[in-house]
Amino acid sequence: MASFKLPAIKAQLSQLGAKRASLPIKLTHLRILIEAVLVVYLIALFSRIYVYGSMSKDQLFAVPMPFDASAVFGGSAADQDSLSLPAKGKVEFPLNVFLVNTPNYHFEVFVPVIETFAAVEGINTTVFTTEAGTAKWGLRNAMEVEVVERNNLPLVEATNEVFDNMGVVPDFIFLTTCPEDMRVLGQTLTNALAQGAHVMCIVHQAHLWDYKKIDQYAEEISYMRPWIQRGQWHFATLSKHVHTYVRSNFPQFLDTPNREYRPLLFHPIFNYSTGVNLDFNSNQPFAIIPGKFESERRNYNKIFTEYGQLGCDIALRLVGSGKIPNIADAFSQKIGFITNLNFFEFFQEMSKGVAIIPTLGNEHYLKSQSSSSVATSIIAGTPLIASQAFLTAHSQIPPEAVWMQGETETELQVLQRIGHYDSKQWKEKKDRVLQLRDDLIRENVSRVSRMLNIIGARYKF
Repeated sequence: MASFKLPAIKAQLSQLGAKRASLPIKLTHLRILIEAVLVVYLIALFSRIYVYGSMSKDQLFAVPMPFDASAVFGGSAADQDSLSLPAKGKVEFPLNVFLVNTPNYHFEVFVPVIETFAAVEGINTTVFTTEAGTAKWGLRNAMEVEVVERNNLPLVEATNEVFDNMGVVPDFIFLTTCPEDMRVLGQTLTNALAQGAHVMCIVHQAHLWDYKKIDQYAEEISYMRPWIQRGQWHFATLSKHVHTYVRSNFPQFLDTPNREYRPLLFHPIFNYSTGVNLDFNSNQPFAIIPGKFESERRNYNKIFTEYGQLGCDIALRLVGSGKIPNIADAFSQKIGFITNLNFFEFFQEMSKGVAIIPTLGNEHYLKSQSSSSVATSIIAGTPLIASQAFLTAHSQIPPEAVWMQGETETELQVLQRIGHYDSKQWKEKKDRVLQLRDDLIRENVSRVSRMLNIIGARYKF
C-alpha cells in the first residue's frame, strides 16, 4: 500500500490554490480572445455581404440550382435600377473559369461573354477558340485585341485534350456554342466534369432540343443528362422568351421530368465605341437590314417592291454576307449592299443608321430563339423597328429604345414615318439605346458575379 507524507500533500494543495487564483485572469484573456475573433468574423461577414450584394454565403448556398435570373439577380430585370449596379463584379472564391467558342459564328455573343467575365475580379479566366473558327471576318485579330490586349487574358487553342494540359482543374466552363463546343472538346470535357467542374451551355434555338422529334442534338443530350441530374450542367439563354421556353419545355425535351430548369439570363451585349460623330444634317440617313443575304430568311423581292411603292426618304442598306439579291435599276440609288466587313467594322457600320429592320423570318424568334438583330441594335446604338409582340418576347428592351410599329403598320411603313422626323429625334432615340446598353452590361456583371459566388459557396469551398 502506498504511504503519503503530510508535507507533500500540503505543498500540492498550495499549488492548487495558486492555480485557482490565476483562473479569473486566464478567463479574462480567453474572453478578450473570443471577442477579438468575433469582431474579425463580423467584419468578414459584412465584407462578404457587400461583395455578394446583400447575400450571405448561407443565402447563396440556399439559392436553387441551376441559376434562375430572378433567384440570382434578386428580381426581374425590369424591376432593377441598373445604374445602382457596379460596373465591376467580385468573386470571393478563386475559381478557374474557362470560356469557350469553337466554330466561326456566335462571336457577337462570345465577345460579351469575355467582357463580362473580365469585369469580375477574383477569378482566373482563360479563353478558348480554334484556328479554323477565327479564320474569317478578322476574328483572329478581334480575339487578340479583345482577349489579349484589352483584358490581358490567355488565348488558347481548343482541342480534345486541352483542359488536361492546362495544369489547373477548371471550376466553371462556359460553352458559347453548345453542343458544337462539346464535339470539339470531347474527352477533355468529360475529364473536367469528373473532377467536379460545372458547365454552362447557351441555348440558342431551344426548339431544336426536343430530341424525340428532332434528333440534331440527341447524342449530346444523352451525354448531358447524367451531369444535369448531378447538378453540374447548367443552361443560359439570351432573351427572356427563350428563358421562359426552356423552363417550360426542357424537363420534357431532355427527358428529365423531375428536374426544374433555371437558366441564366445573359444579354449578348458589349460596350463598343465607334468614335464616329454622326451628322444626319449633312449625310443621307439610312436604315439597315443586317444578316445573311438569303431568300430563305427574307423575301427580298417583297421588301424592295414595298420600299419602292412607299417612296421612303430614308435610304436602305443591307449589311451582311452572301449572294447579293437582284434589285431593279429604279431602286439602285437608294438601296445599297455592304459586304466583307470584319467583326468590328460590322458594328461600326451598324452604328451609323437611324433604324434597324429585323424582318424576322419565322415565329421561333418570338417563341424559342433569340434574334442577333436585337444584340446588334443595342451594341451599335441603333434602334430597332419593333412590334408590341416583339417587345413582349424581348422584355429587356423598353419601348423608349425602339421605333414602335403600330398594329396595322408594316416595318417599312414605320421607316417611312420616321423619315419625317428631324435629326434631334433620331439622336435622342439612339442615345436611349446606348443607355440601355450600359444598363444590360451592368446586369450581366451582377448576375455572373453572383452565379460564380454561388458555385464557390455551395460546391468548391
